[in-house]
Amino acid sequence: MLRRITALAVIILLAVSFSKLYAQANVTFQVDMGVYMQLTTGGFNPATDSVVIRGDFEHYVGATDWAGYDFLMTKSATNDSIYTLTVPFPDSVKGKVINYKYVLVHAGTDTWESVSNRVDTVSSDANQQIPLVYFNDRISVGTTVNITFQADMTALLNEGFNPATDSIEVRGDTSPLNWGPGVLLQQDLISPTLFKVTLQFTGVVGTPIQWKFHCDPQSKFANTGWDNIANNRIVYFPAADTSVGPIVPAIQVGGQTTAVDSVTFYVNMNGAHERYHNSLITGLKSVWIAGSVPPLQWPSNWLFTDTVSTGALIKMYDDGTHGDVTANDGIYSNILVFPSGSTSPVFYKYGAVFSGVDTINGGASYLDNEAGFGLNHTLALVLTGGSQTVTNMFGDQATAIIEVKTGNVPTQFTLSQNYPNPFNPTTMIDYTVPKSSFVTLKIYNILGQEVSTLYSGFQKAGTYKASFDASRLASGIYLYRLESNGTSLTKKMILMK
Repeated sequence: MLRRITALAVIILLAVSFSKLYAQANVTFQVDMGVYMQLTTGGFNPATDSVVIRGDFEHYVGATDWAGYDFLMTKSATNDSIYTLTVPFPDSVKGKVINYKYVLVHAGTDTWESVSNRVDTVSSDANQQIPLVYFNDRISVGTTVNITFQADMTALLNEGFNPATDSIEVRGDTSPLNWGPGVLLQQDLISPTLFKVTLQFTGVVGTPIQWKFHCDPQSKFANTGWDNIANNRIVYFPAADTSVGPIVPAIQVGGQTTAVDSVTFYVNMNGAHERYHNSLITGLKSVWIAGSVPPLQWPSNWLFTDTVSTGALIKMYDDGTHGDVTANDGIYSNILVFPSGSTSPVFYKYGAVFSGVDTINGGASYLDNEAGFGLNHTLALVLTGGSQTVTNMFGDQATAIIEVKTGNVPTQFTLSQNYPNPFNPTTMIDYTVPKSSFVTLKIYNILGQEVSTLYSGFQKAGTYKASFDASRLASGIYLYRLESNGTSLTKKMILMK
């Protein structure tokens, strides 16, 4: 009898342990595709199309974040336009915040929602139902209008854009646009520097249409031909026909170096914030750099293993070596040599190791903590070879400071007019520093409020070139001010979008 009781107790104990080990949180997602079923173009056909969920939660169940077709939704048994999917998460996910979007899949083409990431918290309940939403938050079919996209191609034509062999198109997230291939812009016969195309949209007034320019052949242009701006361009659905631009595309004609190019990278970590929670970085232990052109490369995971075993991340130094001017001043550096034949420009990004870094973002891609996907720094290599320096503020992808090698030490403290001016959305600012000193270069709005710090730190005597990307700012007049050794110089710039 005692043996039977003991055996029963063991079975109960094992059952309890098994249930705890495999406990899960069942989360049901649901989206209404009804409006998109009514659209004649860019709509949703239940017979041929499908809906999937993608987000930062996928790694919890062994999938790749923001990718793939693992989370395929099915039609609700009670409503033909509602699609649902129940995802069984491990019990450890309870209480965690998840980000996700719904994606419409048609003939191998993915149409992402253009709304901000959807955010929910996995509750402590064993079964949770996410509130029903409309795909892309679109609640009606809307109205039909014409939108004309215009590109000012003056700069690109001067750089070598050839209308006979090269093309520029507009791509976007709202039909008739998609993210590839795009719709070609045509050269205006009267104004040959103007390229444009008129497209018909059906939608809801006030909803955002995200888009970018793209040039082909992509091998001829930097960033594989894409508009090199931090975020997508946006036009809000108008109530009547309208035009966008002319806008200067943020696209550069690329090239290959013919000699070795040596670049000293500096990154200022003072006051730096990590991008996942915008929290001040404390307990900084090391800084690393990755990029698009060897010796730089993009890491596959942005984890500690990328710094050691794969070597995809290269270490920066603040100990007076590897080009570092002053040890322990919070400015990290390294000297990298790009071989002859390197493709210019170089796209790159920094990553910081600090206390608790491996816990942010749920432990996924935690070293990719400077800026979001596609938000990189840009550096144009010297095509004929040489040496240069570039200085960045960690987390500020809009700016870069490059030392220009002239062979002479400047004798005056100067600040040049930005160029181009007016500009949209990028411009350049040249200045000279006659003596090694602490230098700041800042941007202010017309009310005198600071909107960006291009540089703040020690600089040796020399000639410098600063790039500024104002994609996130509104059109208007701005001031930029250079200060050093108690002296300041101020000039105006005009942002015209």
